[in-house]
Amino acid sequence: MKKLIDICQFVLVLMGLMICGLFFTTLIGLLPLNGNALQWSIIAGQNILAFILPALLTWKMCFKISPLKAIEAVSLPSCRMIGVTLLIYLVGMPALNQIVYWNQEMTLPEMFSDFEEWCREMENQAELLTQGLLSSTAILPTIVNILLIGILTGIGEEFFFRGALQKMLITCKVNPHTSIWVAAFVFSTLHFQFFGFIPRLLLGAFFGYIYWWSRSIWVNSFAHALNNSLVIISTWCINKGYLSEEFDMFGVSEGGVPMYAIFSAILVAAIIFILYRKGVLVGKKMLPPELPTKGLENATESK
Repeated sequence: MKKLIDICQFVLVLMGLMICGLFFTTLIGLLPLNGNALQWSIIAGQNILAFILPALLTWKMCFKISPLKAIEAVSLPSCRMIGVTLLIYLVGMPALNQIVYWNQEMTLPEMFSDFEEWCREMENQAELLTQGLLSSTAILPTIVNILLIGILTGIGEEFFFRGALQKMLITCKVNPHTSIWVAAFVFSTLHFQFFGFIPRLLLGAFFGYIYWWSRSIWVNSFAHALNNSLVIISTWCINKGYLSEEFDMFGVSEGGVPMYAIFSAILVAAIIFILYRKGVLVGKKMLPPELPTKGLENATESK
């Protein structure tokens, strides 16, 4: 019962601070700014006020410990884990692209047609906003997009969903795998994009396992920032004519057996299995067995 109370208290404080952060972010819209400058300000405000600060403040308020220590931000990431993350991400890209394609092409039964129409309208609006931000072929706006949409958003969301939510669940003795998938589910749900839900869920789980394996928030933040930044860079290259507009369909089969995706998924599984057997990807040895928190002095990881 004590663990459940700790979890509920943490989640309530975390979500409350996030809602407050989102409220203050909306006030940024009142600033005398126009176009991309306003959108950039809102993105920066949202990540700092609604993600980063709530993640840090909740650890301090609920457990009275160093927030940076709690989210594993005090030590530099190992080059080996950065390399492993990069390898898994690049090898798994065809499989992820195929899942993105399937999710986007999904159609719901007739009885849910109104819901499907609403979801697609929401996603079309979000896509128009994104296209507006990424439409410029100038260098400076592209660099700003990478810094804010790529790097800052990657760090902000990882602090919130992995450093706060996932780490709190593991600290409260929830099974690590359950904690990772719960955080990934919340991560995907709060993006409110139904036709991107499954690939975002899988990405969230990937970021969660990287965090669990590496014992550093900076490794999964690197992976998240890399994923976001590659979208920005590829869009810029497409707009400049350096890449084909079909680049995002790399490895995708629109019909028949998706051989590239299957091979990609098998190769990722093989890499993870080999690294696990070699002791490189072993979560229970990477996270600290104890977190010196008030009321959770004896908290240990679930096996």
